[in-house]
Amino acid sequence: MEGKKVLVADDEPFAQNLLKMLYGAMKVECIVVSNGKEALEAYQKSPNFVHVLMDIHMPIMDGYDSAKQIRAHEKSKGLPRCKILGLSGDGDPKTKAACISAGMDDLLVKPLKKEQLSQFL
Repeated sequence: MEGKKVLVADDEPFAQNLLKMLYGAMKVECIVVSNGKEALEAYQKSPNFVHVLMDIHMPIMDGYDSAKQIRAHEKSKGLPRCKILGLSGDGDPKTKAACISAGMDDLLVKPLKKEQLSQFL
């Protein structure tokens, strides 16, 4: 998996560090931002991520709005669709449906395990 790069958007420092550690163990470069606006900006600058892992509840711009704007950016630039994975402590089917409706491909529920992440690489 070496040479792959993912974008992680989460406002919790503990989660950021945990995800860096999990991806690092798989030899995947992990770019971490703290909100949806930063995720959108990072994606617009460099859309060559294997996937975007995005907490759905963040300050400034939440994961739902960020996913919608990433999809709009992909469409306007003719870019291939990047996998966007929502991240939440809530595994309710309504939460997953909201993620899919916002343009995400799936919802992962915290706490995460390395195996969950590796299946999307």
